Amino acid sequence: MEDPDGTLSSVAQCIEQLRRTSSTTQEKEQSLKQLLDLIETRDNAFSAVGSHSQAVPILVSLLRSGSFGIKIQASTVLCSLCKEDELRVKVLLGGSIPALLSLLKSNSSEGQVAAAKTIYAVSQGGARDHVGSKIFSTEGVVPVLWEKLKNGLEAGSMVDNLLTGTLRNLSNSTEGFWLSTMESGGVQILVKLLASGEASTLANVCFLLGCLMMEDSSVCSAVLASGATKQLLKLLGPGSEASVRAEAAGALKSLSAQCKEARKEIASSNGIPALINATIAPSKEFMQGEHAQALQENSMCALANISGGLSYVISSLGESLESCNSTGQIADTLGALASALMIYDTKADSVRASDPVVIEQILVKQLKTKSPFLVQERTIEALASLYGNPVLSRTLDNSNAKHLLVGLATMADSEVQDYLIRSLLVLCSDEGSLWRAFQGREGVQLLISLLGLSSEQQQECAVSLLSLLSSENDESKWAITAAGGIPPLVQILETGSVKAKEDSATILGNLCNHSEDIRACVQSADAVPALLWLLKNGSDDGKEIAAKTLNHLIHKSDTGTISQLSALLTSDQPESKVYVLDALRSLLSVAPLNDILLEGSAANDAIETMIKILGSTKEETQAKSAAALAGLFHCRKDLRESHIAVKTLWSVMRLLNVESDKILVEAAGCLAAIFLSIKQNSEVAAVGRHALAPVMVLANSSVLEVAEQGTRALANLLLDNEISLQAVPQEIIPPAARVLRDGTIDGRTHAAAAIAHLLQPRSLDLPLSDDINRSGTVLALISLLESTTADSAATSEVLNALALLSRTKGTVGNIKPPWAVLAEHPQTITPLVSCIAEVPPLLQDKAVEVLSRLCCDQPVVLGDSIASSTGCIASIAQRVINSNQRKIKIGGAALLICAANEHTLRAIEALNEASLSTHLVHSLVAMLNESSTAVIFGDTIATWLLSVLACHDDRSRSATVEAGAIEVLTDKISQHLLLSAQSEAKEDSRSWTCALLLAVLFLDREIISEHATMHSIPVLASFLRSEEPASRYFSAQALNSLVCNGDRGTLLAVANSGAAVGLISLLGCAETDISDLLELAREFSLAHRTPRGSHDRSPGILFSSAEITRHESASGAVSQLVAVLRLGGRNSRYSAARALESLFFAEQIRNGEAARQAIQPLVEILSSGPEREQHAAVAALVALLSGSPSRALAVAEVEMSAVDVLCRILSSNCSPELKGAAAELCYVLFGNTRIRSSAAAARCVEPLLSVVRALDRLLEDDQLAELVAQYGTIVPLVGLLFGRNYALHEAVCRALVKIGKDRPACKIDMVKAGVIESVLGVLPEAPDFLCVAMAELLRILTNNASIAKGSAAGKVVDPLFSLLTRPEIGTEGQHNALQVLVNILEHPQCRAEYNLSSQQAVEPVIALLDSPTLAVQQLAAELLSHLLLEEHLQKDSITQQAIGPLVQALGSGVPIVQQRAIKALVNVALSWPSAIAKEGGVYELSKVIMQVDPPLPQALWESASSVLSSILQFSSEFYLEVPVAVLVKLLRSGTEGTVVGALNALLVLESDDSTSAEAMAESGAIEALLDLLRSHQCEETAARLLEALLNNMKIRETKAARAAISPLSLYLLDPQTQSQQGRLLSALALGDLFQNEALARTPDAVSACRALVNLLEDQPTEEMKVVAICALQNLVMCNRSNKRAVAEAGGVQVVLDLISSSDPDTSVQAAMFIKLLFSGLSIQEYASSETVRAITAAVEKDLWASGSVNEEYLRALNALLGNFPRLRASEPATLSIPHLVTSLKTGSEATQEAALEALNLLRQAWSACPPEVSKTQAVAASEAIPLLQYLIQSGPRASRRRRSSSCSASGGAHSQHQACEQPQAVHRLHRAHPEWNEPFAWAFDSPPKGQKLHISCKNKSKLGKSSFGKVTIQIDRVVMLGSVAGEYTLLPASKSGPRNLEIEFVWSNK
Repeated sequence: MEDPDGTLSSVAQCIEQLRRTSSTTQEKEQSLKQLLDLIETRDNAFSAVGSHSQAVPILVSLLRSGSFGIKIQASTVLCSLCKEDELRVKVLLGGSIPALLSLLKSNSSEGQVAAAKTIYAVSQGGARDHVGSKIFSTEGVVPVLWEKLKNGLEAGSMVDNLLTGTLRNLSNSTEGFWLSTMESGGVQILVKLLASGEASTLANVCFLLGCLMMEDSSVCSAVLASGATKQLLKLLGPGSEASVRAEAAGALKSLSAQCKEARKEIASSNGIPALINATIAPSKEFMQGEHAQALQENSMCALANISGGLSYVISSLGESLESCNSTGQIADTLGALASALMIYDTKADSVRASDPVVIEQILVKQLKTKSPFLVQERTIEALASLYGNPVLSRTLDNSNAKHLLVGLATMADSEVQDYLIRSLLVLCSDEGSLWRAFQGREGVQLLISLLGLSSEQQQECAVSLLSLLSSENDESKWAITAAGGIPPLVQILETGSVKAKEDSATILGNLCNHSEDIRACVQSADAVPALLWLLKNGSDDGKEIAAKTLNHLIHKSDTGTISQLSALLTSDQPESKVYVLDALRSLLSVAPLNDILLEGSAANDAIETMIKILGSTKEETQAKSAAALAGLFHCRKDLRESHIAVKTLWSVMRLLNVESDKILVEAAGCLAAIFLSIKQNSEVAAVGRHALAPVMVLANSSVLEVAEQGTRALANLLLDNEISLQAVPQEIIPPAARVLRDGTIDGRTHAAAAIAHLLQPRSLDLPLSDDINRSGTVLALISLLESTTADSAATSEVLNALALLSRTKGTVGNIKPPWAVLAEHPQTITPLVSCIAEVPPLLQDKAVEVLSRLCCDQPVVLGDSIASSTGCIASIAQRVINSNQRKIKIGGAALLICAANEHTLRAIEALNEASLSTHLVHSLVAMLNESSTAVIFGDTIATWLLSVLACHDDRSRSATVEAGAIEVLTDKISQHLLLSAQSEAKEDSRSWTCALLLAVLFLDREIISEHATMHSIPVLASFLRSEEPASRYFSAQALNSLVCNGDRGTLLAVANSGAAVGLISLLGCAETDISDLLELAREFSLAHRTPRGSHDRSPGILFSSAEITRHESASGAVSQLVAVLRLGGRNSRYSAARALESLFFAEQIRNGEAARQAIQPLVEILSSGPEREQHAAVAALVALLSGSPSRALAVAEVEMSAVDVLCRILSSNCSPELKGAAAELCYVLFGNTRIRSSAAAARCVEPLLSVVRALDRLLEDDQLAELVAQYGTIVPLVGLLFGRNYALHEAVCRALVKIGKDRPACKIDMVKAGVIESVLGVLPEAPDFLCVAMAELLRILTNNASIAKGSAAGKVVDPLFSLLTRPEIGTEGQHNALQVLVNILEHPQCRAEYNLSSQQAVEPVIALLDSPTLAVQQLAAELLSHLLLEEHLQKDSITQQAIGPLVQALGSGVPIVQQRAIKALVNVALSWPSAIAKEGGVYELSKVIMQVDPPLPQALWESASSVLSSILQFSSEFYLEVPVAVLVKLLRSGTEGTVVGALNALLVLESDDSTSAEAMAESGAIEALLDLLRSHQCEETAARLLEALLNNMKIRETKAARAAISPLSLYLLDPQTQSQQGRLLSALALGDLFQNEALARTPDAVSACRALVNLLEDQPTEEMKVVAICALQNLVMCNRSNKRAVAEAGGVQVVLDLISSSDPDTSVQAAMFIKLLFSGLSIQEYASSETVRAITAAVEKDLWASGSVNEEYLRALNALLGNFPRLRASEPATLSIPHLVTSLKTGSEATQEAALEALNLLRQAWSACPPEVSKTQAVAASEAIPLLQYLIQSGPRASRRRRSSSCSASGGAHSQHQACEQPQAVHRLHRAHPEWNEPFAWAFDSPPKGQKLHISCKNKSKLGKSSFGKVTIQIDRVVMLGSVAGEYTLLPASKSGPRNLEIEFVWSNK
């Protein structure tokens, strides 16, 4: 063994010397000392000792038996050896513990220390040292240590520290540790040490105490009793070491967790603030490391224990932010909140979950406010904790982006930080995406500018944000490209961190995938090598990203890249070839086929390599290679047809024998891809025949994934028909069905394809059908269809398979056809229907073919599904129109019939919306026109559908005729009749549908006029003789349609056709025989349009024409109709009677003998028939007997007297219509003298009189009432109103009411007939019931305004007022009387005619206001409103009594009553405002004004508002009674008085109670006030109130405040605005608004800038100038856009004019505005020397006026000179120097500071200025040297450096300040030990992160201590802030008090 430095030999010699028994004590001591020196100075000494087998045993032996000095030395050596863990174990196992314990027990402090150190070193094995833990337990180390601690050792605190440290090491590993501790009194020892121990021991004590309490909760009571709680809280303070503070917090955490009393004790001992301070101490004191983290976590956990959980802490901290009064409190609270959010975990979430959205809102609110920097910094920390917490962030939107934003903000400079915070606020406000939050391209440019920074963290954040943007928004991709982002991204891909590389690759991939142009840019940036490096060396995620990016990036063959990837496949790195294969597949997918096939080419080598590694020994490589080849063959048809496919096929087939499922899956996938071109590649087909068996094995695999891929390969293999026929279906169907049921969507798709390919070349026999049924294949196919979208491959395959399955015939034996399953499971129909509208036409045909099979079994379900599926009807119609296959046309038509049957209107509407109805009709007619005896079923379907369409759609009906349907149908019926006559064909039972369609068409009069219609009449007449009932019935319906709707020519044609005989023959048909036909007629609206059946009514209509009745067929028809009367059914008799009525209008028929024969059956019907037939019989008899008394006598002479029958009818309860007809027949009969003189005639008198009494009932029919009025019945009825026949009078009044209703002419006639006078004559003595009837009559009459205004109506006023005092008339009478009075007295001229007293008119009406009937209340209030229009009634004391009831009516809640009450109150509001208020009017009026449902009409609302306004104007005492919301709503009034009253009340309320302002804002006061300003109404008052509201901070945070900006700006810009006070207050309101920083950033703020500048240009008052300037200051303070808006509006020149104002306040405010305006570079083009000149002139003017300068002028000058160095060399800047010097002499301290800063700024430019300028400025500035020297000696320390710098610069000396600002090397530029107040600097290659500055302050004086103390300062913050200044406390603290060190840090990038 080599021993170059002799360490091994030296160690060996020492050990040998120690081993010798002959060695003296001195020699052994010397050897131990030498050995210790070797161990401590030689690195290889440990290995030397460890390799010596006797070293540790000898040392342990010496420790046991050596002299005391040797024991100490041996212990020390063993302690040093324990630094190596292997040697520590040897020491432990060597038996050193007893000896060490013995040494520890000695009385020597030196021995105790040595033993304690060694024991501590040996115990550092931790929990993993199981052997050591046993030894410590066996040797009883723990009790000994506690005993020593209890008794105390001479060595004191040092040993205490070591022993407690040892106990701490042993606590987690030693068996029985805690039991031994309790038995040894460990609690008392620890408490004692806690009270008196040294700082070095306290950390261990606190740790042990905390663990002990967690181990045994009973210890807590002893700890509490000892007062340790306060001691632990004290240790949390900054005076303790970080480790002590952390462990003290841990002890408090344990104590509060285990003991409820302890929580109270901690809280009562002011522990909560102490814990909060401890929580934020690491951040506040710049602590770092594990102790800082432990302090933070333990303190927060203790707080959580005290508060009931971490969630309670978080919520209480969030709530307390509102009550914090100082910046420090807010910052501390936020810091504590950040700590809580950092440690929040699932355990805390399970106790009580915190709402992260609420927390975010609280923190965002802090960011929105214009808070100090410290608060903002703490808020960002809290947000970082929130977004970085995995539990809380998972429910927040965009939490990842927000986390990155916060992280980036902490590292950015102030301007960028502001931008990032604004973006964060937008993202948190749910106003949009990350793209919008970043303001689009501007944000992208910012992020790209941050990519070049040296900070790795900042770069990672920026790239991650760009990655999110590029994934979220397409615009961002172009923005990244346009901003030049590609080169830096490629650079990061090459040199960035791992995370940055991956994100950069992701971005580049997104860019390439978006646009070919961008892809070309990325490729030109040479990104491929870096991506290849990442693919080779990156993490798994990085490799995957690189592969995907290469896929998007490379679109053309790249030989070099292919070669590199091929090399990676065969190299050792990367170990996994997965992503390399992905990338290579992408490249080969675009490589030319010739390159791939050319041997020796890169592409050929690559694919050969991929095939070769199929035989790799690694399973992953084999599987991935197969997958890559599968992807390649799948996308390249040309490659599948090449010999490469065959070669690959053989190689892949070898993999089918392996056991790996993963390989089998990918191999099967590769086979499937190759088999896609099996029809085109015969070699593949040949190999495929051999592959069928192994592929079948794969399809039957028990592993579903393998079975899926096997089925996929099988499906493609079966594309070859020869192989398909070779396959055994019974072996394929079960596995395919299994995959269909259980597989993934892709696997199920290929299973469906396999079934379709299997069935395609073969017919479906019974065994195969049975197999399909047993396996549930059809239902599985439908399930797949439900799971996919219409445009997917699965839909196509399913429909192909189902179409093949639907072509089988019906059930044979017990085996059903496969499609029958669909009918048995109706729910399967919906998926099929749903896909029709979305699939291509070819697939639509297949779906129609399948569904048409179900029309017979499930028509209702089909119809519902088709109608409810959007676009389905139109799609089916398209296929009927466009398909060339008749089965598709017929099937589609059948489906449309199903839909139309269930949802007719919806189907027609769908066809019309798609403009398909006409085309569909033409297609259907064309189907009819196809001559073929084999398509009868198709004809029926087409005819039926045409009938449905024609029945319900006029457009379709017209289109049907235009398509020639009538001719086609006529020809078909003719052919049918011809064939039937020749007996060549059996009569077709479906031919009646042709007649049905004609019947529907002939319902249209325009169609009847068609020429083709006339040709159809003879055919239909012939069809009436058909043997088929339906044919006869619908022929009759068609002829009926012609008869009902045709003209005389049509009727004549029908008569000539002989149809009448056929129709009459149908009259006797029983309805039960044709019930189904009647139902069908109703379905097609035939029965609806021709009641009770067409054949019943047709003869009557047919014979209604005079020409027809003169036709020869008419005479013969009478006898047939009489026969029907005698023998027919009820309906037939009725129709026959109606037909006879028509015929009897012809004289020659009435005079015929056949007519006489009709009398007796008609009378019989009159006697015993139902009422309908009686009515028809009476009508026929009236037509027959009119003008012929002799025939009337014949009626009377019949067997049963007709007069008696009529008398019975008149006396019965039959309808008035029948009675009227009977009376008419009586009139005809009584024309014969003999009949009049008969006894039967006498019996008719009383029934005829009852008709008069029934007149009232008859008049209920409006049409009959009209007839009565025309018959002149008014005068006779009015004439009956005399005498005392009160019952008659009532009936007459009721009848007159019905006659007069809605007939003004009749009312006039009644008045002219004297009805009012007649009523007044009867009314005084009339009973109550008659009074009610007469009042109703008067109401009907006075509803006519002309009657109400007439003199006759005026006579009823007094009687009706008297009538109102009679309660017996009831509510109906009161209602009628009130309405009459309202009708009359609503006219002013009528009221003027009467001098009504209040007792006579008002008093009775007041009583009715309390009526229980709302209608009476309403009319009473309305009448009162008319009466109170009279002035003498308004002021009457009786009127006051009406106020209470009127107010109650307001509260009724009935709108109409409320409206009438309001009208009445309006009239008395001016006379009795106080009475209205005292009756509760304020409350009720407020309710009405705020009423929303239903809202009052505007006029009434204004009336209610005016009443309330009158009350408010009467006395201000009512202001408080009106709700704020009501007063706000009054502002919307159109009456100025109302608005003024509301404004005055609101102003008083706002001044008395500031909280009412918020209620006003919530009620919409701001919007209402803005409307008033906009309309220039009450401008000054409205503006005053608006300004008062917007001056409220909470109101400024509302949306209403945001919305007020634009209207206020427009008001200021409006040329119609004349009120100067209004303009002033509006400008002041804008200033109030823009105190809110968020409002100043809104887009509307730009318009406010222009408005305020415009206001300043209008030469306003000085007060207005100051207000406008202050508002502009708020605007430009925080928004660059506002600055530009001000500048572009001419604001710069305006403010320069104002700075020279004679008013000092205006001038100073203008200077402050200039300072803010030019505080940045956003409007640098507007900064000119003229601006400097104007400020200089203002300074000069101020000096002349007061002898001193306001510092604001100088600060404005500094803003210009500081931000725009070019102005420093300008002439005005030079001219300002004398004034600056004067300011130094005469100004205040603030003025001096500002002047000094200006001189410093000018000085900095001297090196770059022209020599003459710098010389001139230096000479002028030199005047300040004496004063500066004086100030340096006497001024405050904080400003000395600046003054010194200015002084030295003025004198031309070298400036140390300049040297500090321009560091050149990484070392101090000054002496290693700078003097007090001396600046010093370093240069950094990158911003310092986590670095600290350690400063030690030495005392040069020989007196006192040599050191004042030390301080450690975290210097990270200066990077972010630019400059940091503060006082830092020197430690340790002095007894005389704290010593503070004042330091200022500056960070410069120069």
